[in-house]
Amino acid sequence: MFYLALIFLKLLAFPLSLLPRKLFLALGRGVGALFLKYGFRAPIARSNLALAFPEKSTIERESLLRSSYAELGVLGLELLRWFYRFDRFVERYGDVEGEEHMKAALAEGRGVLAMTAHLGNWEVLAISGPSFLGTGVTMVTKELKPAWLHRVVEVTRELSGVRMACEPRTMPGILRALKRKEIVGFVMDQFAGAPVGARVPFFGIPVGSHTALATLAIRTGAAVVPAIAVRQPNGRYLIRYEPALKLLERTDPDAAVIANTALFVRHTEKWVREFPAQWLWIHRRWKGDLSPLPLQAEGEMLT
Repeated sequence: MFYLALIFLKLLAFPLSLLPRKLFLALGRGVGALFLKYGFRAPIARSNLALAFPEKSTIERESLLRSSYAELGVLGLELLRWFYRFDRFVERYGDVEGEEHMKAALAEGRGVLAMTAHLGNWEVLAISGPSFLGTGVTMVTKELKPAWLHRVVEVTRELSGVRMACEPRTMPGILRALKRKEIVGFVMDQFAGAPVGARVPFFGIPVGSHTALATLAIRTGAAVVPAIAVRQPNGRYLIRYEPALKLLERTDPDAAVIANTALFVRHTEKWVREFPAQWLWIHRRWKGDLSPLPLQAEGEMLT
């Protein structure tokens, strides 16, 4: 099944690789319009937009919804295009900004923890490590189902110099990558419950967020470099590496983890506000206990 799936996906991706970029974008936006027309996860997206932007009118949120689905359609085609020489796509259409920040962090010799989000195209960002920096990347992610799909994705990423760290081998994979002085990528915009999550504000609403990045940054001393790859109006990608974040210090270890998790989530919120149409609004980000935090609390661990 693995080989059949790999061949099939490459056959689908090849004609997409031949399309002029303008035509590709137009086709992707059309796909996105169909997603919205037939209600693909639209109730979730509308609910998320209402939680994030209560100050906006219904008309404004619907306009943003349409824009986000147009971007979602392009992303969908790009993820399919990813199965055929996607590194060439990134090298052709990627513009790097802030490369010096990532190089400075790598020069410290501890490896780098790259913090990102489901914004723009995270596969473009991952491949930018090997393609533009000559540095291997390990993505912290979940194991995909079914097994043949996971294997197809794993092999495709490895051919571009990108590894995957998945349970139950997540931590060994991360530590090996840091020992090799490479980049380890974390997304900070997904829900996480107990025992690996802390409730911290995202768009003013406390929600479970993963504490692994904060814990690793504190324990290893590896720099945390915010990084995104977002689509520009001309269809090219802005691959942006930002200055390493200065970790917040607290006397209590749990308080330090909470404070820095909140810091990272605030940063992802800033990105979403900057590029709202390119965030994955169809994802169930707000789940579980959304009640206010205790007075003056930065957050609270989920147990």
